[in-house]
Amino acid sequence: MEYSPRYPQPFTISQAVGLDVGMITEEIARLQNSLAYLRSTQAQLKEVNDESPDPEFTKAMEENDDVIGSQEERISMLKIALTEKGI
Repeated sequence: MEYSPRYPQPFTISQAVGLDVGMITEEIARLQNSLAYLRSTQAQLKEVNDESPDPEFTKAMEENDDVIGSQEERISMLKIALTEKGI
């Protein structure tokens, strides 16, 4: 399958297909947990930054947005790998 990630990723879909199903599902769960924490942090940063704008908070929020996008993409890649494996 041809897939061009938007963000730099530590693996390709072909490499992910070669992983054990259990490893893929564990990584998806880990990433989902990380995303929940990042989204919570984003909400807190936004609340504080809305009350008193701070360039450091704005930068942190932008960086978190990139990490969130990358992790969401990684989950999608892993789900594609599971589909390729017939799961």
